[in-house]
Amino acid sequence: MRYCDKDPAKENAVIEHMDCRVMGKFQNPMRSEGKQRTHLLTINGICPREKLESFLDDGNIRRWTELVVPEVLCIPSFKPDIEQIISISSVVELICQRVINTPSKTTNPKLYPPIFNQEGTAITGKKLVIEGVLRQKIVYSAFQTQSVHAVHFDTPFSAFIVLDPQDSLMKKFKVDVCIEDIFVTDITARKIFKNVTLVIRALPLIR
Repeated sequence: MRYCDKDPAKENAVIEHMDCRVMGKFQNPMRSEGKQRTHLLTINGICPREKLESFLDDGNIRRWTELVVPEVLCIPSFKPDIEQIISISSVVELICQRVINTPSKTTNPKLYPPIFNQEGTAITGKKLVIEGVLRQKIVYSAFQTQSVHAVHFDTPFSAFIVLDPQDSLMKKFKVDVCIEDIFVTDITARKIFKNVTLVIRALPLIR
């Protein structure tokens, strides 16, 4: 994963020409962590619960967030209509990361207390922004012919993790992603609704 800060040493630097464009047609092979079966649907890529629990509390470093990626996917015109979805495979590719400044206020500049809203979300003055792409393959049987077809979709996403106010703009992190849940269903013969829940963790790199 690339670091996409242009000049992290400058507090008010404007980040330009970030190399975070998602071009599609990724070369890495599709891989999955776990397999589930829901009736006749096979779902590949979900993290096992035990791994997810340890993932969220690795050495008491709790820099993590959840992200929901809902979307309506359209079957390409050259593909036949859907009769039944057979399987979905999902994997996340991380593109780049950068630390940014966010609003903060304090009466004691040495303490930097976070700002909380009613939901308990904190703003500390620093965030880690993560750019990535959710890669998916959906296999389905065609209407009338029952032939099997596959369609591929790449969906860009952006997420953030609240950091410690003392973290610098130059700090780098090891970012990992677990897929917590995948839901998919056909809503018409040409459209699919899909929702993926991601858990994203950032561990500081020690230099």
